Amino acid sequence: MASLIARVTSTGPRAPLARLLTAPLGLDVWEVKPDHLVLQADEAQAARLEAMGYGVEQVQMLEPYLSAFATDAAATGYHSVASLEEDMRRLAEEHPEIAELQQIGRSVEGRPLWALRIGERRDSTRKVAVLGCHHAREWLAVEVPYLLAEHLLENSSSDPVQRWLQQGEVWVAPMVNPDGHEYTRVDHRLWRKNRRPNRDGSVGVDPNRNYGYMWGSLDINTSSHVPSDQTYVGPRAFSEPEVRAVRDLVARERFSGVLSYHSYSQLILYPWGYTSEPIADRDDFAEHRDLAQDMEQLIRKVHGRTYVAQQSSELYPTAGDSSDWTYGEYDAVSLTIELRPASAEEGGFIVPSSEIQPCWEENRPAAFGFIQHVLERPER
Repeated sequence: MASLIARVTSTGPRAPLARLLTAPLGLDVWEVKPDHLVLQADEAQAARLEAMGYGVEQVQMLEPYLSAFATDAAATGYHSVASLEEDMRRLAEEHPEIAELQQIGRSVEGRPLWALRIGERRDSTRKVAVLGCHHAREWLAVEVPYLLAEHLLENSSSDPVQRWLQQGEVWVAPMVNPDGHEYTRVDHRLWRKNRRPNRDGSVGVDPNRNYGYMWGSLDINTSSHVPSDQTYVGPRAFSEPEVRAVRDLVARERFSGVLSYHSYSQLILYPWGYTSEPIADRDDFAEHRDLAQDMEQLIRKVHGRTYVAQQSSELYPTAGDSSDWTYGEYDAVSLTIELRPASAEEGGFIVPSSEIQPCWEENRPAAFGFIQHVLERPER
């Protein structure tokens, strides 16, 4: 059955947009705007939405979209699983005094998961973790964390980087989902999940719904208990080896802050995702909100791009994501950044490698702001 990218609008109070985020309809939601959603659906799902009273406008059929954006040229310049490992090894070898490459686990299909530890000393109590590519199709979310690691190492002898690396450690794991990422390179460019074989014959668990804090507490379109859905939460919390690898690293290192990169939509998200209620601790809420808003301003100053700071659930509700877990379980300052672009019309998940450098440039001051805030914040 043919798939399409559709713009869905509400036609009245009997068909509210919010219902599509909570109803278990198996939709792959790409964008959430105040007056519409953009999603991927098959023709039967689109017809069902129309029957429910929604306006469904075809933006593009999926195949022409892939033909337009997922070209051989568009893939050039992005890391594969193998080239990322090669480059991370090179960084560690070129900077042995402050960098160490560690295998933190293995994927469902046995691929190693790598994290680069950057810092002058090991006894620091101030540590930042930077994660990328929980979702396979989000290639840009590999490149920004990698370029951050490269920049920190290449500028480790001058401030502010030198000061940070004397004060604490930065751990960078650019590709949490290597199996899924490799699958997007060779077969299914828009694959989201990992490559876990499910009991019903479907494949994949969404790694960013598999963390233990409030895991499974929602059963909705954006945190689904249906194995074939794109946001399948898994059979139990931490069922996936990729997510356990992050869990074990965080448990061991006790990070003070965790920054997770995704794409797309140009957002800076802070907890909670599982509820529309704000963080109850007023100081913690203000810290997350103010830091996210500061990062929004830092990004805008570079190329004029607008990234919007907001609570994660304002995008759509999620249960079992990494930021809720690292804040909820470890009280770490936890933000998720949705990178370029702003819309599917600009490529959505598929942007040419010419976008990597400007995306990195605009996100570098914000990443620096996050690192400085976490490593230099006064003890509370």
